[in-house]
Amino acid sequence: MRTELQLYRLMLLQRLVEERVMALYRQGRIAGSVYTGRGQEAVAAGAGLALGADDVVCPLNRELACHFARGVTVAQVLANFLGRASGPTGGRDGNMHFGVPGRGVFPLVSMLGDLVPVTVGAALAFKRRREPRVAMTFFGDGAMSTGDVHEGLNLAGVLCVPAVFVIQSNQYAYSTPTERQMVNTNVAERIRGGWSIPCARIDGTDAMLVYETVSEAVERARRGEGPQAVECTTLRGHGHAAHDDARYVPDEARRRFPDPISQLEALLDVGEAGDVRRAVEAEVAAGLAEAEAARPPDPATLTDGVYARPL
Repeated sequence: MRTELQLYRLMLLQRLVEERVMALYRQGRIAGSVYTGRGQEAVAAGAGLALGADDVVCPLNRELACHFARGVTVAQVLANFLGRASGPTGGRDGNMHFGVPGRGVFPLVSMLGDLVPVTVGAALAFKRRREPRVAMTFFGDGAMSTGDVHEGLNLAGVLCVPAVFVIQSNQYAYSTPTERQMVNTNVAERIRGGWSIPCARIDGTDAMLVYETVSEAVERARRGEGPQAVECTTLRGHGHAAHDDARYVPDEARRRFPDPISQLEALLDVGEAGDVRRAVEAEVAAGLAEAEAARPPDPATLTDGVYARPL
């Protein structure tokens, strides 16, 4: 499948799965809340597709397409949201706090920014073992105000590790606009000037541009050129979570950022795009059916993974 169609499929998968998850949440079938990446799918898909088979990634709560790019299935994702034993957390979570280590996907840590030093640690392990592998993570413009990001970027530069940082500059940290939390809103400029880490600043609604730019960053890191970063400017299409109506986002801001899926779809052959959409719709329906049919976790396993077993 051509790269454009792969990206289109991944973005559609994220959009349609998240729409299904929102519906399940409103039906009272999902506990907690739901955090979607609507409007940011091009970043998750493009960056995820840019990784090699042996690389690892630490995605956050708006990078579902990155999970799919790594081979995580719709059934696994929906089983986790529904609290089924077949989900990646074995029914211990009903949200996006999961990873699939066998696919090179580290579990999400909900304190945004915390995964930056984790990614640096993974990249350092690859360097010490002389493995041609790359570790990637995502964070937003809001996370630039957290200490872990600054410490992690500094350590990545000092140790010259093969790490790639993808910044989802979606204009808001919850409801705080970027200009209200930092004087210099050009994150790429701050990263280049603060830590001497190469950082491109690109349109995060252009899936092919994201894929090409992140692919180049990944290969530079793999060649031993040290940490790399890419700032992707985009807009969070929904509020911070399902409870947030995002009424604080002005209409002008919404007009500035096109929908990434519609933008790519306009460049595709109508027949090819239709075939991909139908296949994705069928994949989501089958994944939901599999997740709904799965069993809940056995209460006897409640403490598995919590306490060490005696030798």
